[in-house]
Amino acid sequence: MNNDPSEFVAAFKHVKDVFDSVGATDIIWVWSPHIAKGKFPEYYPGNDYVDIIATGALNYGTSANFSDWWTFEETFGKYYDQLASFYKPIMIAEFGSLKIGGSRAKWFGDAFENFNTKYPFVNTILFFHYASDKTLTYNKDLNWAIKDDPEVTTAIKNALKKWPSNIKQPGME
Repeated sequence: MNNDPSEFVAAFKHVKDVFDSVGATDIIWVWSPHIAKGKFPEYYPGNDYVDIIATGALNYGTSANFSDWWTFEETFGKYYDQLASFYKPIMIAEFGSLKIGGSRAKWFGDAFENFNTKYPFVNTILFFHYASDKTLTYNKDLNWAIKDDPEVTTAIKNALKKWPSNIKQPGME
């Protein structure tokens, strides 16, 4: 987001227009703003150019000087209404929490509490599951992995069991 918003919008539209001009129309166009940067209306290319909005919801905990232990509401929820105002499906493309600074089992459980009621435009969640993230440090891995953390996986399963049966996928029972 170092460009002027109008430059970003023009570039996004140009790329889609090029694809359309050669008949490549069987494409899903994803607009992915950085959630913490805001300025969504200024950078939004428009409903004719965007099919899905994707953003992240990562809790870095106290692992870095820029972060604190933030709830899902603080990392995503407070921006939801702005993103939903575009009336497009929303994907959380990076959903995760580190352990440093709090209980990530509680973080995930709280995130999923009444999720479908609070965030009806969200139709896809991708867990950020990576054990060797060195984006903040060069000599220490940040571990976002959840599969070997029974406390977290149990919290997620228990929260999802409370979801209405009409939105559960097979195997979630």
